[in-house]
Amino acid sequence: MTAVLEMRGIGKAFGAVKALDAVDFDCRAGEIHVICGENGAGKSTLMKVLGGSYRPDTGEVLLEGAPVRFHHPREARAAGISIVHQELSLLPFRTVAENIFTGMEPTRWGLLDRQRMDERARALLRRLGSAIPTRALVADLSIAEQQLVEIAKAMLVDAKVLVMDEPTAALDDRDARSLLDLVVRMKAEGVAVIYISHRMPEVMAIADRITVLKDGRQIWTRDRVDVTVNAIVTAMVGRELQDFYPARAATGPGSPVLEIRGGRNALLRDIDFVARAGEIVGIAGLEDSRKSALAQALFGDTPFSAGEVRIAGRPASIRSPREAAAAGIGYLPGDRKREGIAPRQSVRDNVLLTLQAMAPAFASPNGGARSRPKVDQSLRDMDVRAGDFGQEIATLSGGNQQKAIIARWLMQNPRVFVFVEPTRGIDVAAKAAIYQTMRALADAGRAIVMVSSDLPEIIGVSDRIVVMHQGRIAGELPAGAEEGAVMRLALGVADAPSVREMAS
Repeated sequence: MTAVLEMRGIGKAFGAVKALDAVDFDCRAGEIHVICGENGAGKSTLMKVLGGSYRPDTGEVLLEGAPVRFHHPREARAAGISIVHQELSLLPFRTVAENIFTGMEPTRWGLLDRQRMDERARALLRRLGSAIPTRALVADLSIAEQQLVEIAKAMLVDAKVLVMDEPTAALDDRDARSLLDLVVRMKAEGVAVIYISHRMPEVMAIADRITVLKDGRQIWTRDRVDVTVNAIVTAMVGRELQDFYPARAATGPGSPVLEIRGGRNALLRDIDFVARAGEIVGIAGLEDSRKSALAQALFGDTPFSAGEVRIAGRPASIRSPREAAAAGIGYLPGDRKREGIAPRQSVRDNVLLTLQAMAPAFASPNGGARSRPKVDQSLRDMDVRAGDFGQEIATLSGGNQQKAIIARWLMQNPRVFVFVEPTRGIDVAAKAAIYQTMRALADAGRAIVMVSSDLPEIIGVSDRIVVMHQGRIAGELPAGAEEGAVMRLALGVADAPSVREMAS
């Protein structure tokens, strides 16, 4: 097949840090070429060179055999290179159609042609299998819907090369499969697709070739039929990952720590839910299941308007995140960039956010648990890797940011942890570390509630699986349940026995 894109000897340094070191890469017409690597391996930097955001220090880029040198992303897009970045670049208070056509708005008689914009936007979204209203504000969409809008925006241009950076990270299993079907269709149409992913099942399902990057260097490029998942992971991390999903506790869970009876609000109804000491309860469901709304209700962000909440057997009022934190609930949001971190503050200051918010008005800002030695020790305990804990947290990888948020809550010492999409957008090694941390927290007697769209993660980590469907709990399944059983409940097409019924 013809190489539509070639990148030869690409080098890029930021000060003394060499982000890319003589990387060779190519992608052919009608091919899906997957790039794998840990966070910090150089994947995003390589794509920013391709997309005109960075200029390479060394090397050259060829498009259809001709050298190109882009000075701005607009030039790359005009040349037929569309990039769907992992970090969404949408404008929240503009409509879906306006976002899709940003910078390429059609006009008629000198005026914005909204009808044409809406019609074309609807057609693009239909191609993605979505019926998102084109006049809806992006701010009102879920993360998964925003991701689909970002992809539709990239598809507006007749792309020769389409780059997709973790496109399924925020999608549930059904939407992810629809997106992968689309990627395969675009391959059949002759598009050269560059696909970046940490999800090994989808890598093995769609890749024609796989390139592994580590520390800015190309480790190898091989045909997918010639490699195994273990070979990819070993090349990514430099060692074999043993026990990717940690072993479950040999003993059963303890007494209930969090109980919901008859919980209800505008999005949820008839919620009866229990999380016990020493267990990880996985919350599964499709995008419209409102599983994230359950997490927000547990943390008081969109509280229950009816029903009873009990913490460690005692009635509790959870009307706000502050009350949830005071009651002993810690929360890791699904969108850490927007909701989990203060990006321009230091790693150390981010760890102190909750303690400072909950401290008495006249307490010393750096005393007791908030002292620098204790903060730094908490970060070291979580193996947060940074050159200096005084640097901006935005400079850390996604996995290290996630571990810093956990360190923040560990200093508050909650009884219950609510993890929403805990491994979204982080690499394989960081995922394993997060899973080990969750299991260690459960083994220490805490109750863990994990909301995730990653079905293998739900099955591999959970001690018990609760499946949501349209704002209600559709059923429960035991640890290690089959994907089919989870999906049947998530789709609402069949009842499954509860854990209690299975045990009897």
